[in-house]
Amino acid sequence: MTRIQRKARAFTLIELMVVIGIISVLTAMLMPSLRDAREQAKTLVCRNNLRCMWTGILAYALEFHERVPYLEDPNLHNPNRDPFDPTFPTGVGSVLASYVESGSWRCPAAVAGFPDKGGAEGWKLTYTFSTADRLGDPVPYDDHPDAYTGNPEDPAIRNYVHFDGRPLRLLDGRRYVRSGVNHNEKGQWNIRFGFITDSLAGAPMAGQPKYPHRGTMEPRLDLQNARNSFEEASFAIGKKPAYLELHADAEKVDVLLTRFWVPHQKGY
Repeated sequence: MTRIQRKARAFTLIELMVVIGIISVLTAMLMPSLRDAREQAKTLVCRNNLRCMWTGILAYALEFHERVPYLEDPNLHNPNRDPFDPTFPTGVGSVLASYVESGSWRCPAAVAGFPDKGGAEGWKLTYTFSTADRLGDPVPYDDHPDAYTGNPEDPAIRNYVHFDGRPLRLLDGRRYVRSGVNHNEKGQWNIRFGFITDSLAGAPMAGQPKYPHRGTMEPRLDLQNARNSFEEASFAIGKKPAYLELHADAEKVDVLLTRFWVPHQKGY
């Protein structure tokens, strides 16, 4: 019998380099898609977080005679405080912890949070709320001298804050000013401010914010005639870094991927 010996054929160096090159090209082509998919997934989780928190606020209002919670911000002047510390009974964490799912307080793409010194692994809250003010300073809506008067100084019309214990029906978010380009039964207005938003890093008030998300901006149709001014001032057109804001008008709520805008920079 003749034994037939078969010699295994190995890859040549050139063939190996060609295969590696093809894999590298395919990987390079897929990476942007994978990165975009990850970004979209994080943004979706963040949207769900915001809506979950809003559901908790509605649950609170249902229990407390259609009133939004009265909230003070323990982190407004001390970002290293624990927002869930029971020492702060009017803090966001203390008031809403039993109404909001525990996993909804952190954005998976967060760039800032509280307590600040905890770092990304130690943040317990990565969202900011339009609270009445810092600890000890706020005035509950019903105690404000202009509440329910209907004049332009009514805090529900000025809307510098929102979670001050006011009736749910008075939530608005529009900033009413004499130079407003939009008009409704309350007066003139230009802009709307979010009730709950992603926390920003950097220096937002100096026009240098650091955003947690990247995606295509959602047209601010809610701004009506002030839309062009907003988009020009905040560069809110196209695919850019951005953050999510929850807006509400009474019980109607919208979550928008948008950008931070410092109104006084454009005379607003």
